[in-house]
Amino acid sequence: MIIPMKKVSFLIHHKDYHQFLVDLQHIGIVDVVDRGVEPDAKTAEEIALLQQIVKTWKFLSAKSDGKEVNPSTLSYTEILANIQQTQSESESLKHKINALEKSYRTLLPWGDFSKETIEKLEKHGYQIRFFEVPERKFIDTWRQEYNLEIIHQSDGQYYFVIVQLPGEKVEIDAEEVKAPERAASEVLKEKEELVARAHEINRYYIENAAAFIPVLEKVRMEKENSISFDRVIDNTSKEAADRLMIIEGWIPKPKVKEIEAFLNDKQVFHIMDEPEKSEKVPIMLHNGKFSRLFEPIGKLYSLPKYSELDLTPFFAPFFMMFFGFCLGDAGYGLLFIIGATLFKKKVKKEFRPMLTLLQWLGSATVLFGIVSGTFFGINLIELIDKGQLTFMADLRAYMLDSEKMFYFALVLGGIQIVYGMVIKAMNLYKQYGLHHAMTTIGWIMLILGNIVLYFVKNEGNQGLINILYYVLFGITGVFILFMNNPGKNIFINFGGGLWEVYSIVTGVLGDLLSYIRLFALGVSSAILGYVFNDLALQMSGSTPVVSQLIFLIILLVGHGLNIFMATLGAFVHPMRLTFVEFYKNAGFNGGGKAYNPFVKRTQEL
Repeated sequence: MIIPMKKVSFLIHHKDYHQFLVDLQHIGIVDVVDRGVEPDAKTAEEIALLQQIVKTWKFLSAKSDGKEVNPSTLSYTEILANIQQTQSESESLKHKINALEKSYRTLLPWGDFSKETIEKLEKHGYQIRFFEVPERKFIDTWRQEYNLEIIHQSDGQYYFVIVQLPGEKVEIDAEEVKAPERAASEVLKEKEELVARAHEINRYYIENAAAFIPVLEKVRMEKENSISFDRVIDNTSKEAADRLMIIEGWIPKPKVKEIEAFLNDKQVFHIMDEPEKSEKVPIMLHNGKFSRLFEPIGKLYSLPKYSELDLTPFFAPFFMMFFGFCLGDAGYGLLFIIGATLFKKKVKKEFRPMLTLLQWLGSATVLFGIVSGTFFGINLIELIDKGQLTFMADLRAYMLDSEKMFYFALVLGGIQIVYGMVIKAMNLYKQYGLHHAMTTIGWIMLILGNIVLYFVKNEGNQGLINILYYVLFGITGVFILFMNNPGKNIFINFGGGLWEVYSIVTGVLGDLLSYIRLFALGVSSAILGYVFNDLALQMSGSTPVVSQLIFLIILLVGHGLNIFMATLGAFVHPMRLTFVEFYKNAGFNGGGKAYNPFVKRTQEL
C-alpha cells in the first residue's frame, strides 16, 4: 500500500533559517519539494565529484576481498587520483594487449628471424619476399625454380619466402604479403610484460580496496549531506526582501505527530494540507512481510502514482507461481531453498530479504515441480505409472500431464487478467469515482457471467439460461457501449464503446495466449533436464570409478547450465507478464517519485 502524505509549508525568519535546516536534516522525515531550480556552479561541481566518488566506491567494492582493515592514510583526493590513473593505464594496457595479440597471430606463421640478416642480404642485392598461398594452389616445382623456403604450414595454408637474386624474375600465383617488421617472440614478450603489469594493477586494487572504501564512504556521506543541504537552500522561496524563508515538503501521515512536536518545540509557523490531485506526491510503500519482498521487482518498472493502488501485493502471489511454473522442477526448487537457507545467516542484513524471496520462489518451484511430476529432469509421472515409485502413488492424483499443464497455464492467465480488470475498476473508482469504472465493471460482469452460465447450463434449464444470457448482454452492453466516456454525448460514447470492444476482445485474446510461455518454459526446462540425464547415462561407459566420475561431471555441468538458463527465463518472463499483461489490464500508469527525506546520513544506507 501507499503511505498517505501530508503537505507542510514552513515559514522561517532568515536569522533562524540555517539552524532550522540543520535541525530539520537531523530529524530526517521531510521530503522537500523540488521546485526545479538548477544547482549553482559550486553545487554542480560537488555533484560531479560525488558521482566520481560513488563510481570509484562501486569499483573498489567489486574488488574488495571483504577483509576488515584500517582505513588508508591517503586522502580521498589521492585515492581518486590513484584509481583514475591506474584505471586509465589499465584501459590503455587492454588496448595494447589486444593489438599485440592481433599482431602476434599475424606474425606467428613467420616465426623468429633476424632483421639484421635480412637487411645485410638486401644490401648485397638479394630481396626477401614473403608469400602465402592455399595448400591446393602450391606447386612443388617452385622449389626448383626459385630459392624458396616454406616457413610454416597450418589450416590448409602455406607461408614461404623466396630469396630473389639480382636480376631474377619471380612470377608465381601466390599472394605476396608485407615483410614482418618484428619477430613473433618479441611481440609475445612485450605482450607478457603488459599482461604482468595489468595483473599488478589488479593486485593493487584487491590489496587496497578494503582500506580505501571506508575513506570514500565517509566522504561520500559528507558530500551527500552537503549537497542535500544546498539543494534545500536552492528550493527555498524567499519573501519580504529575503527576510522570510518558505520551505514546502511532504511528510508521511504516521510521522505527523513527530514533526508537529518538533515544530512546536522550535516555535516555527507552519501550514499542513492534504495533497491536491495535480501535485506530484512522493511515494512511500508499506506492505506486509511477504509482499515487501517483491517491491524491488515492481520498482524495476515504476512506482505507482499517488492516486493509484500499489500493485505489489496483487502481483506478488502470481509472480511467485509463474516463477515456479517456468522453472518447474522440484529438485531445482529444493536446491534454491537449501542454498538460500544456508547463506541467509552469513550475508549482510540488507541482503537477507533477497534470500527470503529466493526461498519463496524455491517453494513455488517445488510445488509446481510436483504438479508437473519433474525432479532433476526425471519424469515422476512415468515412473509412478510403471509402478516404480509406489511411495509417491498418493501424489499421482495431483500431477498433471503436458496437455493439462498447457490448459493450466491458460487458466492462470485468465484468472490474472480478470483479477487485473477488478483492480482497474478499483483504481478508477478510487481516482475518479464509480461512473468512470462502470465500463470495466461491465467487462468483468460479462466475462464472469458467461463462465458461470456456461457451467450451470444443462438440458433442464436451457430456456432460463438463454434469458439470463440476454439480460447479461443487455446490462453489460449498456455499461460498455454507453458509459465509457462519462460526460460525453451518447454518440461519442457508442463510438468509443465499439472501439473498446474491438480493443478488449483482440487484446485479451493476445494477452491470454502470452501465458502459454509459462507452459513452454516449464516443458523446455524438464526436457533439457531429461536430456542431460540421458546423456550422462550414455556417455559414462562401464569403467569403474571413471564411469561414475564422468556421469557426475555431465550431470553437474548439464543441470548447472539448465538451472542458469531456466532461472533467467523464470525471472524475465513472469516480469513481462506482470509489467505488460497484468499492468495493462489493471490500468496501471505509474510514474511515481520515491519518497526521499531530507536527512543527515551517518552510515551507509
